[in-house]
Amino acid sequence: MIYVMQIVNTHGIRGEVKALHFTDGEVFFKKVKTVYKKDNTPVKILSHRFQKGAVLLKLEGVDDVDTAEKLKFTELFAKEEDLPRLPKGEYYFFQLIGLNAVMLDGEEIGKVTDVIENNASNLLEITKNDGEKVLVPNIPVFVDKVDLDDGKIYITPIEGLI
Repeated sequence: MIYVMQIVNTHGIRGEVKALHFTDGEVFFKKVKTVYKKDNTPVKILSHRFQKGAVLLKLEGVDDVDTAEKLKFTELFAKEEDLPRLPKGEYYFFQLIGLNAVMLDGEEIGKVTDVIENNASNLLEITKNDGEKVLVPNIPVFVDKVDLDDGKIYITPIEGLI
């Protein structure tokens, strides 16, 4: 299960909830109609709309503010197989975390331990084999190839980056 959002508040009196989402927005909500609580309880999304970086959700069985209030701080998950397919060459963050970072010549650098969203480009946090952390822009100049099957991401760093 992939963590996709957290309910942070109620919205109005008819049971809508406000959630912070970690999705690609409209594409996700068009495809995924059921999410799950931590205990695997399904939660059906009846409708959604975006507001100031968050999403307002109408959930099945949540028809008043008191019921919605009980859902505050609930984390919601999606099944990996339910996620929308991405275009070739694009990856979900969770797919990159844990990959072995290697140079094109096969020299191991370390592991991808986080992906940090940035205005210019997302950054791969790589924890080197010696424990030091480095940030590598996730752009074709630095990232040559992602091989999910082999569990590797091939990096060409500039001098001094690694």
